[in-house]
Amino acid sequence: MKWHVQHQGKAHMERMSSPFVQPAHQAAARLLLCAGLALTVQAACAGFDEAAAAFAAGDYAEALQESRPLAEQGDPRGQYAMGVLYENGFGVTKDQQLAAAWYLKSAEQGNTDAQYNLGAMHEHGVGMPVNYPEAARWYRPAAEQGDIDALSNLGVLYQNGQGVPQDKVLAMALYNVSVAYAGESKTQAAHNRQVLANQMPLDDVKQALALTEELLKPGNLKPGLEAYLKKRPR
Repeated sequence: MKWHVQHQGKAHMERMSSPFVQPAHQAAARLLLCAGLALTVQAACAGFDEAAAAFAAGDYAEALQESRPLAEQGDPRGQYAMGVLYENGFGVTKDQQLAAAWYLKSAEQGNTDAQYNLGAMHEHGVGMPVNYPEAARWYRPAAEQGDIDALSNLGVLYQNGQGVPQDKVLAMALYNVSVAYAGESKTQAAHNRQVLANQMPLDDVKQALALTEELLKPGNLKPGLEAYLKKRPR
């Protein structure tokens, strides 16, 4: 089930190089996962499935009614859903600060979609001042779990040295991993890496390819990224 999420505002429309942060008429869709074995978790999943179905049908009042109890009980999917509703003004008065607060609750529990959206809000000043270090802080855990959007946007920050030390080798590797995980899908990361490759010395491109191979080894994305950042000169 995909939820419609949009990051609006002039900054988003102007920043065309930033992957997967779309203007309102090209809103990105984020996938929420529902899984569990315990009876209590199964009940929560049932409630979330009902919220998702209502959302798909455009019945935002029902989506809100189903999502709020889950969110208030600490369910990260329900919290993320509340963030989506408040950010977009679906069934509620639009409140981007409240959206960010719900995303934060979900992100702190490891929801990668919430982490990505919170990072995007910080990067583009949606409901808050622009804060690149915070954007990188929230993109990174989502990227480490293989979120292709977070990988790509984190690459943009490293390419430009925004909130993190500039590192085009790492930016290229993050773009490469994003593209690899996206499969046949066309992504902004593919465009970004081509533009970046044209600006990099051949030796740097080779280093990026070697790092990409390390990051793409099974189970090595997070530890490989941690190892690279730890040994990189500051």
